[in-house]
Amino acid sequence: MAYFDRFDICEAYCVLEWDWNKDGWLHERPSNRRRMEATSIQLARIQFRPGMGLSYDSLTENGKEIYGLLCKRYGFEWCPSCGANLKSQFCECVKEA
Repeated sequence: MAYFDRFDICEAYCVLEWDWNKDGWLHERPSNRRRMEATSIQLARIQFRPGMGLSYDSLTENGKEIYGLLCKRYGFEWCPSCGANLKSQFCECVKEA
């Protein structure tokens, strides 16, 4: 079960936007539509600076769980094992199963 950790939440939202953005922002996220701005702008406003190597693989276990919950919330099809976007990426996990 995911627990509250601001850094994990910010990283999960950042990676989510990088993985699922359309034209530079995440249209499925209601606050993005209301504000007409990307999640990265909102994260910058709170002075979050993503690390150079940030990706699904670099997230903590809690961050990965938060990422998964966000994918479910916004209706994205993703692989919980490797974090692959199943609509646009090939997933080795599916072949192994």
